[in-house]
Amino acid sequence: MRKYILLLCAFGLSACQPKTENTLPGYVEGDYVRIATPVAGYLRELAVTEGQQVQSGQPLFRLESSEVSSNQQTALATLKKAQAQAADLSKGKRSEEITALEAQLGAAQAALRLSEQELSRQQRLRQQGFSNQATLDQTASSRLQAQGKVRDLKAQLSLASQAARSDLRQAAQADITAAEAQTGHADWLVAQTSPLSPVTATVEETLYLPGEWIPAGSPVVTLLAPDAVKIRFYIPETALATIKTGQSVTISCDGCKATIPARISFIASNAEYTPPVIYSKENRAKLVFMVEAKPLDTHAFPLHPGQPVAVALSPTEQ
Repeated sequence: MRKYILLLCAFGLSACQPKTENTLPGYVEGDYVRIATPVAGYLRELAVTEGQQVQSGQPLFRLESSEVSSNQQTALATLKKAQAQAADLSKGKRSEEITALEAQLGAAQAALRLSEQELSRQQRLRQQGFSNQATLDQTASSRLQAQGKVRDLKAQLSLASQAARSDLRQAAQADITAAEAQTGHADWLVAQTSPLSPVTATVEETLYLPGEWIPAGSPVVTLLAPDAVKIRFYIPETALATIKTGQSVTISCDGCKATIPARISFIASNAEYTPPVIYSKENRAKLVFMVEAKPLDTHAFPLHPGQPVAVALSPTEQ
């Protein structure tokens, strides 16, 4: 609606801007930066007001989201768990477990010595005829069991001082990587609940009040940087061939002490306000094309969106 009011002002009211030869009416428009967050929550603090000048990196507002906070705590706990499991797999058993295995090995070696002594005794008795073959075979079997027990405990003791298999350690490291990514994303979402201004700008509009619920992705603050303003005007179809992007223009406005230099940055490829008839030679003059120009120095010549201006094309470039 504001655009059409400005156009009526620009084309229908001569009082909006004095029109001289080779001068076209226009108005100031802005490329706004709308600050939103990817999370939903209650607006707990609005740190800026409309019309305030903010610096790049300055806090704008703060949301409160219990879901985002709990997700951050869960991600951190998952990361700590993954790190602990990886650390456990990278080293051998505890010293207490190794001491217990050493004691079991000592007992098994003693049992092996006894079984060897008993086997020697049974062999002598068998040679003397005081023992049978079944007793000798049972004694030999007991010695074999004792030897196997000693070998098993030696193997366990050797493995107890080594780390877990490489594939298990790689899986544990992958769990850490995934947990770190999850934690990083959770930290990023927490940071998004308190956004900072990306540019030095003016606060054009605040769209919510503290205490209101902010849906995810809904803009809360609208900013306008000084170099984000542009001049928008319309040129007749008959004069379209006389302009080009990069061409110099001068801007004048009510109350401006001097003209403002600018350059054409955009020329629309489609006509506007076209009559609902076939383009004849007579009605082609009714077509207009939107043109935008960027002021060269918006700091020295401040302009405000909605402000009517007059645009003069450079005489040497017409």
